[in-house]
Amino acid sequence: MMLREDPPPTGRAARQRARAQVSRRRWRGLTVLLTLTAVVAVAGAVVLRTGIIDLSPGPPAGQKVRVTIRDGASSRAIGRELEEKGVVSSARAFGDEAAKRGVAEQLKPGQYNLTTGMDVGELLDILVQGPDATADRLVFPEGLTSAEIAKRMVDSGRWTEKEVEAAFEDPSLTSDFRPKGKPLEGLLFPATYPVQPEVEPVELLRSMLDKLGEVMGEQDFSTARKLNLTDYDILIVASLIEREAKVDEDRAKIAQVIYNRMRARERLQIDATIQYALKTNKRLTTKDLQVDSPYNTYRRVGLPPTPIATPGEESIKAALHPASGDWHFYVVTDAEGRHAFTNDYGEFQRLKEEARSKGLL
Repeated sequence: MMLREDPPPTGRAARQRARAQVSRRRWRGLTVLLTLTAVVAVAGAVVLRTGIIDLSPGPPAGQKVRVTIRDGASSRAIGRELEEKGVVSSARAFGDEAAKRGVAEQLKPGQYNLTTGMDVGELLDILVQGPDATADRLVFPEGLTSAEIAKRMVDSGRWTEKEVEAAFEDPSLTSDFRPKGKPLEGLLFPATYPVQPEVEPVELLRSMLDKLGEVMGEQDFSTARKLNLTDYDILIVASLIEREAKVDEDRAKIAQVIYNRMRARERLQIDATIQYALKTNKRLTTKDLQVDSPYNTYRRVGLPPTPIATPGEESIKAALHPASGDWHFYVVTDAEGRHAFTNDYGEFQRLKEEARSKGLL
């Protein structure tokens, strides 16, 4: 028996059936599109959360940043901190490179001054060396006064003038080589000091005092005892040598001139002490030599009351090991600052005239 097929719809029924089919096709397409969009969104969220890709704009390369590496932090944790600060673009890549180089366990904790967008190899070298590799370095050469040291500290931009002044007055800055009531003048050892980001000015001054203690602790004071000089006296003499000597070979000879004149109860007549009193480095006039000051060694016998500058180790050694000679006078003889030494006053006057003719005095 054959089944009868219904005739195809015609007219209005046909149009309704066609519209229904189109609607179903559109709905299926929209459903697929929404599903794909959701899948992509979920995948993107996972990618961003896992750090595979970071679409957020980072800071421009070359900006200075301070990074603190905690004690015991893993290379991965360090990498995350560095990525957050923009020092590296990928914490994972940083950790992988540290492992590849075999330095993952050698990264030292502390505070670092770094820059954004650093080369990973260079960065790992710094972190292996430790915080001092990026610490600010303040240079204090020999022969500075305390005022000049303070100015360098302020000019570094790390501390205000008020903060530095307070540090110089801090009562905790004691030393075996600082008599009670004496200022820090001449006691802050000249050197280059690494300074960490958060260090206080008083900590730097303490480091300078401690360094002087180390240097003085290595010296032989037997000559000083024979001369009946205290450790502080030696620092005063060393500061005079530091300001007067321009070449190393003159230091011990200048020390001997000072001691010869002291034994003879002669005035030292050292220009540098007048310059210290007047707070100047200019050449002195006859009027300058009359200044009323305990530092005027043209008018007063003996050593000035304090050092007049920061002596370096070579000047300290010269003060403790003077050369052998009967000299009482010295005069500069060339543009490099070398001196001639004599015990004859007439010879001294002749040498002075020669120096003047050369424009050295």
